[in-house]
Amino acid sequence: MLLSGSNHSDDRFTVEADVVSERWGLRFTDPAIERDYAAWRLQHVRTYTRFAMWAGGLAAAGALVAIVAGAVPDASPLILALVAGSVALHLIGAWLTQVDRLVPWMLPFSAFDNLVGGVLCIVVSLPLGNFAITAGILTMAAYFGLTMFRMTPGLAFAAVGSYILAAEVIAVVQYADGDMSTSEFLIGIFIPTATLLTGMVLCLGTERATRRTYADHRIIDAQRELLFNEHSNMARFLSSELLDRIRQRGVDETLSPEVLSMTVVCTDLRGFTAFTHHHGAEAMAAVLREYYSVIVETTQLFGAMVKDFAGDGALVLVGAPVPRADHAQTGVELARGIIAALRGLLTSYSSDEMPLGIGIGVASGECAVGAIGPSSRLEYTAVGTPVNLAARLCAVAQDGEIVIADSTVRLVEASASRRPATVHVKGFQAPVPVMVEVPTVALAD
Repeated sequence: MLLSGSNHSDDRFTVEADVVSERWGLRFTDPAIERDYAAWRLQHVRTYTRFAMWAGGLAAAGALVAIVAGAVPDASPLILALVAGSVALHLIGAWLTQVDRLVPWMLPFSAFDNLVGGVLCIVVSLPLGNFAITAGILTMAAYFGLTMFRMTPGLAFAAVGSYILAAEVIAVVQYADGDMSTSEFLIGIFIPTATLLTGMVLCLGTERATRRTYADHRIIDAQRELLFNEHSNMARFLSSELLDRIRQRGVDETLSPEVLSMTVVCTDLRGFTAFTHHHGAEAMAAVLREYYSVIVETTQLFGAMVKDFAGDGALVLVGAPVPRADHAQTGVELARGIIAALRGLLTSYSSDEMPLGIGIGVASGECAVGAIGPSSRLEYTAVGTPVNLAARLCAVAQDGEIVIADSTVRLVEASASRRPATVHVKGFQAPVPVMVEVPTVALAD
């Protein structure tokens, strides 16, 4: 079971590579990421645009009140209607941001709204005969277009630049005709130009920050998915108790090397080699898939941990990484539960010619356990005599038998279904005293 490390880093680097930007951070190099960003951006700026529309409508309403109060002498009904229309346009824009199917039109509508507002500023203020007033009003319109409406830089420049350019052309024409003083001309040129340039800097900076936020969101989402997958993968092998412990204490502390008193349960299918030769790889894979699933589910039921799967064998640890005083009794009950849980599966695949069975070995004692290996590939490992002995006892167990080492027998309750035996196993010079149990009660049922 792998518990770290470089896979997560590699995935993070992959995500960061996906969000590489060009053009001063104003475009993602991956076209698919750029399209995804455009859709994300619409949702991200909806609230900003909505409040900007309300603010713009409030400003237009204020201008309407000022005109009615006499701020623009001899204002025609057409002017009043146009300003009232601007108020309505802003309210429509605010409504549009709240309708999901219309959100794709939000930014083009913002550009149109701001362009209309800028042109209206020129039309309303020019009759006052003071171009400085026109320049000041245009500054407010440009401020909304370049910052508050959260348009893309290109769209914002097209909308704002259009009426700024129109205002400056008017200023040049009036100055050339002698209808404007030099100081008024310089003010009329400088203020709109400075507003456009500084506003575009802010617009570009905001856009770059928005793109960085999007990139961070992708990285965070990728890390969240990795953590979820890691949790899901670990949950297949570890008990909920261990997962809670890892969340509370962290993997490093929970899985640091230590010596624990524990029980090892080793399982192995009987007749599986012949079954594979007869039925082929596809049937073998189907049996193993269901077999592994049963082992994992039963192991979790008893609060143990699957250490390894090797072919048709499984190694289960009881009492590690989380120590438990009842590891021996739990290990024996787990062995019974595995046999009971596998009974239906093995019967369904067995035949008179090709019977399938299960043998289990159980041993207890002290083992060195912990996550070892290079930082890029940590593997939780148990090393000790109980591990070797459980594997050897599993090898001599017949179908339906649990061969229990004396080290475990001394720690568990007596059972009438056991019989004493002595076995010779590889790696142990003297005969090994054991108890052989053939379960008669299907605990897992």
